[in-house]
Amino acid sequence: MLAILSASAAVAHPHVWIMYNAKIRMRGVTITAITETWRFTEGFPVMLVGIDHLPSSGPLGPAQTAIFKKQAFSSLGPADYFSHLLVDGEPQHFAEPSDFRVSVENGRIEYTFTLPLVKPVTVAGKRVQFGVWDESFYVDYDPGSDPAVSLDSGAALTCRTRNFADQHHPVFYGTVVPQATALTC
Repeated sequence: MLAILSASAAVAHPHVWIMYNAKIRMRGVTITAITETWRFTEGFPVMLVGIDHLPSSGPLGPAQTAIFKKQAFSSLGPADYFSHLLVDGEPQHFAEPSDFRVSVENGRIEYTFTLPLVKPVTVAGKRVQFGVWDESFYVDYDPGSDPAVSLDSGAALTCRTRNFADQHHPVFYGTVVPQATALTC
C-alpha cells in the first residue's frame, strides 16, 4: 500500500493554479464575512457551455457571469469554496456566496466573491486562522500580492494578521504545507 501511495504522490500534480487575496470583513473583533479574489493562471482554458468568447479585458456581463457561477463555481459549495476559517481548531462554515463577479484582468480569469459566515465569529481570546487550500491538491492556491489576507476598515484597531506555514493541515499526502493567516484582536 505504501508503494502505491508513494507512486501516486510522485506523479500527481495540480491541474489548476490560482493566486488569491482575501479581505476579512469585521465589526470590531467579530468576523462576519470574507471577500476573496481568485486569479487563475494566464491562458487557463475556459470550457463552459454557452461561453464562446471572452472580453480581452474587463468584467463579464450578467449572462456570462451566471454561466460561470452555475457551471464552475457553485459546485465548490460542499468544500466551502476551499476557504478554511478555523476557530480554536474547529472549522467554521459559510452561507451562500454573494457578490460573485467574473472579469478578465491582464489575460487572466478573475473571480471575486464574498463568503458570509453562517455564524459570525468573535476573535478575542480565540485561536483564529484563515487559509485557502484544496486538500486533494487538484487546485494549487498561492497567496497573492502582499498582504494576501487583510482586514477591512471595520476591524478593531487591536486586530492583527500574521502569515505562517500551516504545518497542522498539510495537503497531498503531507507533502505540501499550505500558507495560512492567524488573526488576533
